[in-house]
Amino acid sequence: MKSLLTILFIVFSFNSLITQNNESKIFELKGSIKDYDGSPIKGVRIFVDSLKTKSKTDKHGAYSVKITNEAKLITAYSEKYGLIDIEYNNEDRIDFIFPKDKEIISKKRFSEMGFGYSVYNNNSIDYSSYTDIFQLLRTKFPNVRVIGQEIRVIGAGKSLSNGSDFFIKPLYIVNGTQVSNIASISPADIKHISVERVNSSLYGSRGAGGVIKIKLK
Repeated sequence: MKSLLTILFIVFSFNSLITQNNESKIFELKGSIKDYDGSPIKGVRIFVDSLKTKSKTDKHGAYSVKITNEAKLITAYSEKYGLIDIEYNNEDRIDFIFPKDKEIISKKRFSEMGFGYSVYNNNSIDYSSYTDIFQLLRTKFPNVRVIGQEIRVIGAGKSLSNGSDFFIKPLYIVNGTQVSNIASISPADIKHISVERVNSSLYGSRGAGGVIKIKLK
């Protein structure tokens, strides 16, 4: 009997540890943003998973933003210097340096790419009010266009076929595993969802059409 109680206690403690590790945690991410000459840039906006935050750099090029450990992509945008995306891997500091030949992106084009509308929320979100995954994506992510059950990530890659442009289908990652379809996923079962425009560094050509990552409860 004593051995059984000991085993049950160990199992309970192990499950509690797993639950604690799966909980969202809020971190303060700090960093600096400089140009190619090493000079600090003031007024650069910080975006998390393509959603705007209240954070922007001060006169020293420094910024600070509160994010969860479930965030996947940090973007720095300046109308004068362009934008830079960096994957977030639970670091407490990320520094940006804009190269000399970085493409300049106007505010209008930046908005057309899906930035600047929805606000990043670092609190846990209940998605159960959404009818299906398509309504969730259409409503929450301005950089996603949903037509029926066809999902396109704005600003992601395109392919040419017979002289015409075709959007590349985004990559779906659910609980760390690639899946071919997400239509059957109920919003109520989703713990966290993020959309990345392009993730070629981690997924190669598979991520050319953007990456939609979902973590289930």
